[in-house]
Amino acid sequence: MVDIGANYLNKFGDVTVAAFAGFMYASFVPSFNQLAGNNANLITGSNFAAWKQWVIGLQFGFAGFTVGGSMSYDNNGLGGNYYTGVASESRKFAVGVMYETGPWQASVGWGHTNTDNGNGAATLGTVAMGTTSGLGFVAVPGSTRANFGTNPLAGAATFGGYTADKIEVGVNYALGPGIKLVGGGIFWNVGGPVNGSQGQSWAAMLGMDLRF
Repeated sequence: MVDIGANYLNKFGDVTVAAFAGFMYASFVPSFNQLAGNNANLITGSNFAAWKQWVIGLQFGFAGFTVGGSMSYDNNGLGGNYYTGVASESRKFAVGVMYETGPWQASVGWGHTNTDNGNGAATLGTVAMGTTSGLGFVAVPGSTRANFGTNPLAGAATFGGYTADKIEVGVNYALGPGIKLVGGGIFWNVGGPVNGSQGQSWAAMLGMDLRF
């Protein structure tokens, strides 16, 4: 495995600049052992492959404002499906803005991820409720024909990409040296090709930040 990164920090007058980039590569030698799941599955066409990631980002600061963004790629260690040729790659984008004045600090950020679904997804058949929730997926098909069939309840894979969006908002107020009142919220929206892969959620937070 090779993992490298670099960053750049500088200031031009009243403008601050920060940039970074990273790259990761991990080799993988496949096997045709069917007991290894996605290692090299000749029924579904899914397979593991060399894992590749890269990311780049840029940030500027001026007059109390800080603006930044990044984009990245991840093949999730999966190769293109043997039969469809479609990969299961993720692409991620993020952008954020922060403003500071006196004791106040406020920020808002957005992140987005889209992932290809080259190996297909199984349909959710049951959800068992109890002290914990158990998900019951339709059984893995026993033949390539069934996997690429038209009946998801008989094990046919469903294709189509996944998406996820997150919005964050935060506000801080410095009450004194080493103590801040902090508050914020997060909203998630996710979507996908099968039942159980769509949903929305949110969270709110209010607290104190103590440093000494």
